[in-house]
Amino acid sequence: MVSRWPGGAGALRAQRRAFSTWLQSGTTEVASRGAGGRSSVSGVVATVFGSTGFLGRYVVNQLGRSGTQVVVAWRGDELENRHLKPMGDLGQIVPMEWEMRYEPSIYAAVKHSDVVINLTGKHYETRNYSFEDVHVEGAARLARIAAESGVEQFIHVSACGANAESSSKWLRTKAASEAAVREHMPNAVIIRPTVMFGHEDRLLRRVSHIMQRLGWFPMVGSGEQRLQPVFVNDVAYVIGAAVRDPIGFSGKVFELGGPHVMTVRELVDFINDKTKQYAKLYQFPEPVAKLFATATGTRLAALNPAPMHVVDDVIREVEEANVVSDAPDVVTFRDLEIAPVDIHSELGSEALQMYRKGGDRSSLFSMGSEEP
Repeated sequence: MVSRWPGGAGALRAQRRAFSTWLQSGTTEVASRGAGGRSSVSGVVATVFGSTGFLGRYVVNQLGRSGTQVVVAWRGDELENRHLKPMGDLGQIVPMEWEMRYEPSIYAAVKHSDVVINLTGKHYETRNYSFEDVHVEGAARLARIAAESGVEQFIHVSACGANAESSSKWLRTKAASEAAVREHMPNAVIIRPTVMFGHEDRLLRRVSHIMQRLGWFPMVGSGEQRLQPVFVNDVAYVIGAAVRDPIGFSGKVFELGGPHVMTVRELVDFINDKTKQYAKLYQFPEPVAKLFATATGTRLAALNPAPMHVVDDVIREVEEANVVSDAPDVVTFRDLEIAPVDIHSELGSEALQMYRKGGDRSSLFSMGSEEP
């Protein structure tokens, strides 16, 4: 949905004046104070585009807990950012409306910032925004305006498997976004996470949703395609570390994946065990799987407003895009000496609670995990 700007540019200027009294003006003028934590002030101002998304809330939380003042750029319904306010002390979380194609709103959002973080992205295309519009043109616009506004650091979240030669349009535009950002901010930090899991994700939730609705799950071939799920908060932690250490992270590319590589079949078996749905698994050749995803991925405002399983998901699954590469020029969790969370941990199980057969507390009364 396109953001509304009642009163046009005049209303936007008024909003900029109003928020300028809340915003700090960067590390050069605002000294850090406090012992650390949400009630301290780090002296850093960060603007987060895509703050209301899945990864965004975790990033804002990581920044808020270190005393960073966060400008949370939002579009659509103003109530979508209210859950972010408690993530920082009074005045530390500053919501500002923006529109990707309306440059004055971007200038207003980054005016006082030391760092800009781009988390924007789409998993399906609409008549208003294509992958190219959001991933490439939108990212380039943010980087250009950040550079023109004197922003010192730019952090761009891309995707593991981003490749200009990929069969996936989503991955091709992700690769193009990295080049577009580096054109304006040569020292930008590039973050390439694998598929992320956590509450309200598109991995566990997508598979569980299909199982719940159909009672079975369609696999591409034998389901031996590999993936390396990463916990969303681990990715957010690295982004927070980049904000705290801009010099050490400058210009680097990070590929972030979970501790273990698993197959799609192993993932589905894990979800079956935790949700007690025991959905049947059916194998389909790739063309048939794409046909199925075409049906489920068609966006209809009344019936399917937010498609969860699209054709591009099948393509990325076949290409095994969600596995960290062994390229020598990328940094991983191992290089950072961070032990990422395993999807088989309690955090992975908690993300599946709402899909448990019999209710999200049904595990309290379960006597075993054997299929009846």
